[in-house]
Amino acid sequence: MALVRGGWLWRQSSILRRWKRNWFALWLDGTLGYYHDETAQDEEDRVLIQFNVRDIKIGQECHDIQPPEGRSRDGLLTVNLREGSRLHLCAETRDDAVCASTARTKTTTRWCLPTRMRPRMSAATTGRPMQAPA
Repeated sequence: MALVRGGWLWRQSSILRRWKRNWFALWLDGTLGYYHDETAQDEEDRVLIQFNVRDIKIGQECHDIQPPEGRSRDGLLTVNLREGSRLHLCAETRDDAVCASTARTKTTTRWCLPTRMRPRMSAATTGRPMQAPA
């Protein structure tokens, strides 16, 4: 499967509510997966964005969570899923959060990561050397 975009975001765990950095990858089929590292070999979970995401709140709209230590509330994202659960994420800045929130649209799936978060894709991730699209 082809990788559209990938980058690091903070994710709040569902049980202990601790923040940890995960590698997020948006695949061509509209699946958003998150992993322990950028090799994308050890998947923690995945979400089929087009069908499972109800809405996304960003920044100050995320009333019920606190950002990771040293991070701004402006970078928060809450992804509300159709089955009732939530995925709490934190980007480095509000611009990054707004960009990440554009992943869900009616006709296309887009993922926008700023240049400093765009990785050099390795052969282990894609099967062949390539760069993430600009």
